[in-house]
Amino acid sequence: MRAFENTVRSELSWLLRAGVPPRGLRISVRELVVAHITHEPTGPRDVEDAVEAAVRAACRLVRELDAPDEIVEMVCRAALEAVRGHGGESARFLGGATSAASDVVDEMAREHAEEPIWSWLSRRLERW
Repeated sequence: MRAFENTVRSELSWLLRAGVPPRGLRISVRELVVAHITHEPTGPRDVEDAVEAAVRAACRLVRELDAPDEIVEMVCRAALEAVRGHGGESARFLGGATSAASDVVDEMAREHAEEPIWSWLSRRLERW
């Protein structure tokens, strides 16, 4: 597990326990991703890694802490909004970031084929 993934997981876990509404979760994820890609050297792989880590953190919460499934989709959208809204160089990498998010959910769908939520999420992400 990477440091950023752990940071996102920890923050989301705390926010969920505190009962923060979905809007607050989305804002937090966006801010975490923007801060990460702002403070790190930003290339296509850096942006993809940040989005991938955020989505992996959400998937881990659903798997390990029985968090609501909607968290994954919300985190995907918030992370991609962060890339799109950040502007400048990183906004050019939105396609790769979208693929990275989709790849994580697809991986979960393959690993946990017995749980229909993952294939459902995977299909939803294909339409973005």
